[in-house]
Amino acid sequence: MVSEALAGSERLLEAFSRTSEIGFAILDSELRYQAINRCLARLNGMPAKAHLGFGVREIFGELSEREAEPFYHRVLALGQTSHFEIKNVVLPAKGESRYWGLNINFPVRHRDSKVRQIGVLVIEVTQQRKLEQFLHKLAGELRSTKTRDTFWFARELQDSIDQYHTALAMSLDLLIRDREKSTDLLTQSIKALDQRIMTMSQLVSSVASGFPIDE
Repeated sequence: MVSEALAGSERLLEAFSRTSEIGFAILDSELRYQAINRCLARLNGMPAKAHLGFGVREIFGELSEREAEPFYHRVLALGQTSHFEIKNVVLPAKGESRYWGLNINFPVRHRDSKVRQIGVLVIEVTQQRKLEQFLHKLAGELRSTKTRDTFWFARELQDSIDQYHTALAMSLDLLIRDREKSTDLLTQSIKALDQRIMTMSQLVSSVASGFPIDE
């Protein structure tokens, strides 16, 4: 069973090893890190090796207990994929920076069909959420003014970001359902999605640079 678990983890880690936008980790049934890619280690603000063997609560403290662990336990208990978003928090290893992240967690089944591991996918959406908040505030301020064109621009841009997040969640769900395909095909699918996320992130950063989203 142990060798089977390691083989499955290594296969998934290999497929996600070169992503720049999709964080990935494998947790065991005690919610300890068994594998993590460089992207997620960077998002967490710690070296990959500093995660291995440690539980998520040991690294993230109350944040993990409050925001993440109920969803992880649901995956283990029900064997179903779960989604949640970390919203406007400060990660312990990243100082004062505020953080938003989409999280999708899926069961990793063994040959006996039991769930002994959890696959974790994380996409940082901090810039998108900050821009959304600013646009929502801007649209509210412009609603009662005569600058209707600017109001509709703000609303349409905000709606576009919402639609992107919906499409992103659907794409990640499809990726999870197709994870049993060959490693080469899985890697190609992950690479294509990672590139789309990178393109969107660059676009959002470019747009956000024109607004005071951090004020």
